[in-house]
This record gives sequence, structure tokens and C-alpha cells, in this order.
Amino acid sequence: MLRLFKFAFAGIFTATALTVSLAPRTGAAAETMPRELQDRAAIQNLIVKYGIALDTLDADAYASVFAPDAEFTFGGHTYKGRAEIRKIITDLQARRASQPPADPPVKMYHAITNTLIEFVNDHEAHHRSYWQTLRGPSSGPFTVGGMGRYEDTIVKRNGQWLIQKREIVQ
Repeated sequence: MLRLFKFAFAGIFTATALTVSLAPRTGAAAETMPRELQDRAAIQNLIVKYGIALDTLDADAYASVFAPDAEFTFGGHTYKGRAEIRKIITDLQARRASQPPADPPVKMYHAITNTLIEFVNDHEAHHRSYWQTLRGPSSGPFTVGGMGRYEDTIVKRNGQWLIQKREIVQ
């Protein structure tokens, strides 16, 4: 009997939650929701693009996720503007090129999780997420190379969301 009650309660709770979440919105909420969802998706894509550009050492793609006058702080140093931020990747490329190649080649992947996006207004948002780097050959095993969190100010310029300020906290 208790089991039947728990099952019925779970069903009612799920149906109620679904009804509330799918209910039509009215007034200002109806007008802002689609834009906010689009903006949220664009910011999430921006964060993923950052990770992919870093992992593949694509300096141009990496710099493109930042605003032209962005600030990026980590390791006790602040980089200002796209040119300095792009140099982070070109310096990594040069360091890797100067080292003997590993056999099998070691790859690095950024795992970005627990993303929180809070809108300040229609052209600024705060973003926070956790990150960790995984390193190893393509076939594994992988080890965690580092971990921390991103604290970002994201801005919308000319219809595009960009990182204005990023601080890496370890």
C-alpha cells in the first residue's frame, strides 16, 4: 500500500511540475523568455567554443571568444586585449613544438561543468563554471591535470556574446 502511495505521489508531482513548466507565459515574461533562452544557449556555446579552441590550440578561435578589450586573469597575471590573450595559445604552441613528441601523443581535454549563468540585463551576464583538464593518450588512461572554476563577465556586442572578463580560480 505504501509503495502504491509513493508511486501515485511521484506521478502527481511529476505531472504538476510538467504542467507548471509548460504553462503559457503572459505579459513581459512571455516576451523575454525566448530571448533569454537564446542568449543562454549562445553563452553556453561560447563556453564550449573556448574549451575546444584551447584543447586544439586554435589561437584565432580562442581569441575570438573574448571581447576586443577583454581582461583574462590567471596564475597571478592579467592579459589585456585579444592580442595578449591570443599569445597565450601561440606560446603554448611554441612550447609544445620545442618538446620531443610523445609516443603515443598526449592529448588534453577540458571538462567544463556546473555552469551558472545569471543575467544582469539584456547585454551583460555573469557566468561561473567548474573546469578540469584531463591528459593522456587518446586510448587512455587519463589523469586530471588541473581543476578550478571560471568567474566571468559576459557581454553582448553587435548581437554576439563575448567574454569581457575572465578570472581562473584554482
